[in-house]
Amino acid sequence: MFERFTEKAIKVITYSQEEASIAGHPRLYPEHILLGIMREGTGIAARFLRTADLKVDVLRDKINDSIVIKQGEKTLFEGLAFSSAAKKVLQKSSDVAKSLRTNYINPEHLFLALLSEDNSTIINLLKDFNVDIERIKSSVIRVVEQKAKTSSHPEDSLKSQSFVSKYFFASTSEESELNQIISSAKEILYNSSYEILGTEQILLAMLENKDSSISVLLENEGINLQNFSEKLENINTRSDEYFQNELPFTPKAYFAIDLAHEYAKELGSTDLKPEHLLLGILGEKSGLAYRVLKELGLDTTSLFNKVLKPIEKQKPETLTIVRLAREEARKLGHNAVGTEQILLGIIGEGTGIGASVLKDLGITLKDARIEVEKIIGIGNCRIEKETTLTPRVKKLLEIAWEKAKKYSSQRIESEHLLLGITKEKECMAMKVLQNLGVDVLEIRQGILKAIEKKNRNQAVNID
Repeated sequence: MFERFTEKAIKVITYSQEEASIAGHPRLYPEHILLGIMREGTGIAARFLRTADLKVDVLRDKINDSIVIKQGEKTLFEGLAFSSAAKKVLQKSSDVAKSLRTNYINPEHLFLALLSEDNSTIINLLKDFNVDIERIKSSVIRVVEQKAKTSSHPEDSLKSQSFVSKYFFASTSEESELNQIISSAKEILYNSSYEILGTEQILLAMLENKDSSISVLLENEGINLQNFSEKLENINTRSDEYFQNELPFTPKAYFAIDLAHEYAKELGSTDLKPEHLLLGILGEKSGLAYRVLKELGLDTTSLFNKVLKPIEKQKPETLTIVRLAREEARKLGHNAVGTEQILLGIIGEGTGIGASVLKDLGITLKDARIEVEKIIGIGNCRIEKETTLTPRVKKLLEIAWEKAKKYSSQRIESEHLLLGITKEKECMAMKVLQNLGVDVLEIRQGILKAIEKKNRNQAVNID
């Protein structure tokens, strides 16, 4: 039943079973699945529910009060059975996923299944907490559809889960420049007639800090707090910030933040910084802030490159690897970059720990290229077409980000990417390595030894 469930969806079910067992309920009911979605917390539905001020503890108390155990029913802590209603939710989630053109099941598909007509108890439960059912349902569907992409790459079956990045709210310091910008943006919002933070408040907050590098950059482009504010005042609608329904952040602000996180990872940063946020606003190419910049005559493409250039000059290892991976994809006539190309990029970069470990294991770029071609073949995409990252690569970057944080690195580097590949055992890159006779344990041991050696050398240099 669960073969098409993603890791996050499996976590939802696991949490659901825990909730039912702890509460002493004899069956797993749809209400427990709702609790599981809230506890998993990173899914799209959970985020929208939190913005509706729904709290896990309060929801749990309400559910426990509403579920009555019939006399004679036994509570089974092992092998907890699914109620018929819960089974219908699981079956319905598959239909929901297919209708949204995906062949896997994520927490949002379970959530939408819970909101079907067969689950009036769930709908009534959410209404008791003043949750706008139709609005949240349409918002979840819209986000899923907006993020859907098509690709012929073998790794396309895995959908990226980074809509609004949790890392946006996880800066390393409460006093970070990014947090100051968001705090300023909130103050601007509170002093306005609006209730929802948009891209225009974010950019106003950047412009207010006249000493920041971003403010100076914009000033050099002829954009300052005064002319941006004046232009903004002449626009009497926020329609550029919305699809249809209201959200705590405008949809365009959400997408700009999500895109900023993607840029940060591709550029090898373990922190989301103001420059990434500006890249997100410019890269999204929509929203009120972007509109104002365009109407002020700004060349947004030129500004995007000016923000990017200082970062590129630092030659972050991940950026080099991703660029080499894109070149490898183009050589084989593909417009989608998979983990196998990231592996080629790690080897081709040549100087990082990842390349060194693979070299010690006898892996050469030539041999790896041959295996990649065997697995994915030669495509027929036009060379000039822009290459995109498969969802599996986006997930790999998320894992690498976490590994970099774990090892207290300020940047995502080749060893973190390679560790991510070993964690994603079904990815194309891992299949290439297995075909070349290398296993996960060998790679991990080699990386950990290299990291320990690197840390020792850094400690000696500090002393």
